[in-house]
Amino acid sequence: MIHRYIHGILETGVAAYQADTRLLDDLFDQLYELEAKETAAIKTYFQENGLRVFSGYPRVDSQPPYVAIILAREGETEAYLGRYAGMITEDGHALYGAEVEGSIWEHEYNLMVVTDHPDVTQYMYEMVKLIMLAGLEYLVNEECFQFSFSGQDLAPDPKYIPARLFLRQLTFRCQRQFSRIDRDSRLTKAFQVAGIHIDKSGSPRDVGGVETLVTPYTVTEDDDA
Repeated sequence: MIHRYIHGILETGVAAYQADTRLLDDLFDQLYELEAKETAAIKTYFQENGLRVFSGYPRVDSQPPYVAIILAREGETEAYLGRYAGMITEDGHALYGAEVEGSIWEHEYNLMVVTDHPDVTQYMYEMVKLIMLAGLEYLVNEECFQFSFSGQDLAPDPKYIPARLFLRQLTFRCQRQFSRIDRDSRLTKAFQVAGIHIDKSGSPRDVGGVETLVTPYTVTEDDDA
């Protein structure tokens, strides 16, 4: 469900730009060194129109400007030996002892920026790119890694949007572990002992909290004497 993380990052970033348009100055005045008149026009347009965010392919009746989040592809890139990714070992947990199967997947998303003017498409594209770069820390916290970006212009597809609109696409890639809990695996393991058990170096946790009531005795030289 990485597209939900992307959706949240974009909506949060757009709201931040609308709340403080000095961020647009930082982007277009300082980073790209646009003329003050052009930057002022961008700010006016953005304050009046914003940038809508939604998931899935663009709709014919969608009102630009917007960015559409589309899953381009995803697939397994690395599998663990036996697909074993660990075990749930928290005491008291309903799944204590259940194994976790997993592998590393790569996910690729196309972020389609659509507006009714080619220059505006370029502006919004740059904003989306910067917002996504700023949101990488959030994605790291969600256990995503190995990020990469690329971009391109696209011709409008009449199946989705009218020909009068303009598109530029930012492609975002990342990797993340995909895991599955094997609930049945916990039934094949022993977590407590029955009867007499001698354990010289272990702890109560090793025998499921059971008191063994057996004290190991080691023969010494004095005993031989």
